[in-house]
Amino acid sequence: MAKKEDHNRKESGAGSNPTPGNTEVKIRWDSSETRNAYANRFNVIATREEMILCFGLTQALDNSQKEVTVQLSNGIVLSPFAAKRLATVLNNAIRDHESKYGPLKIEALRSTNSNQVPSISEKPPFSEKAGVLFHLIKSLNVEYGFERSFKISEKSLLGNRFLFTMNKHSIRQDPHERILNICRRMDMPEKLFEVFNKNLPSANYVHFGFEEDEKSYIYKAYLEFWTDWENEIKNRPNRSDPFLVHLGFKWDVSEPIRCVLTKYTCYPCLSVGHILERISKVFDRDRYRTPFEIAKGIVSLASARISHDKIFYVEVEEENNPRRSFDMNMYSAKVRLEELYPFLSDMCQHYSIPAEEFHILYDQFKTKLFGHLSGGIDREGKDFLTLYYGVEGH
Repeated sequence: MAKKEDHNRKESGAGSNPTPGNTEVKIRWDSSETRNAYANRFNVIATREEMILCFGLTQALDNSQKEVTVQLSNGIVLSPFAAKRLATVLNNAIRDHESKYGPLKIEALRSTNSNQVPSISEKPPFSEKAGVLFHLIKSLNVEYGFERSFKISEKSLLGNRFLFTMNKHSIRQDPHERILNICRRMDMPEKLFEVFNKNLPSANYVHFGFEEDEKSYIYKAYLEFWTDWENEIKNRPNRSDPFLVHLGFKWDVSEPIRCVLTKYTCYPCLSVGHILERISKVFDRDRYRTPFEIAKGIVSLASARISHDKIFYVEVEEENNPRRSFDMNMYSAKVRLEELYPFLSDMCQHYSIPAEEFHILYDQFKTKLFGHLSGGIDREGKDFLTLYYGVEGH
């Protein structure tokens, strides 16, 4: 355990920024709040904007084990410049250690780009729970889609939201049990787990998601029932019968008893006029005129590039709360988010989001493809709009 005391040392590069004309800055290290955690496993997640150092612990291994679980304990977010300075300092420390105690012999690390995954968070601090979900998905060793989103409501901009998507059948060995194991590791509440387990055999795709809001971290899991209906729509292109396309399972990470089951009903092959008519029932035109007009403008822009049957319109409902909302998948329109800037600007103005705050996020995703538009009334009775974008395969 580190001794709780202050240390004075001079550094010129190890995590400090020397002032012009002064190559050394006096650093006063205050260790009164230090918490030490032993780690025997580590990982590095690298993006253009940040380096995330993940540290964890595993039990002793034996040669018969084909899979190992790492209990993530800490995540440290650094800029690439700070990470490079850290690498230099660490290399010097290892060189000094070897000069005193002899060479350290380890297996050479294989060169791999497997850690080049999307940023866990649009903003620090790094969330341990988000990192756990990343590692659980990567442990499946299958191809998956990764999609980000941001949600705007009154004086609230939530940018740390993401979703993993995978074909259940791409998991070759014990797919159901491995998926259920992820649910257990995410501490899915028992009453949701029972429904998830019952419906998993009928699902074609599985999604896992994460959201950080003003009060808590939210885990999400979805079952998607699509393939049979996709073939049905191809055979009957004018079919408009609604069908259940998703079941959503959502719970508070720190308080799993706060959980909800969400149903997503698809209304296929609706005309643009019928889509807008249904949206107007979610966003009453008198009370929610601005969000309705924003949704209408985005639908009109996308529908100018694709036929109406390529817009997949879904309505969302939950029991015992006022939530009612819609979701529209419009990826096939190939609209970039920067083309939607006038509508995004209207959203910020309507929901009282400072332009500076929004642009920190917008500058990171403006060249990405727009995917989904979701909107409606949330569980607290407030109106909202959400945009999903930039789905990527990994």
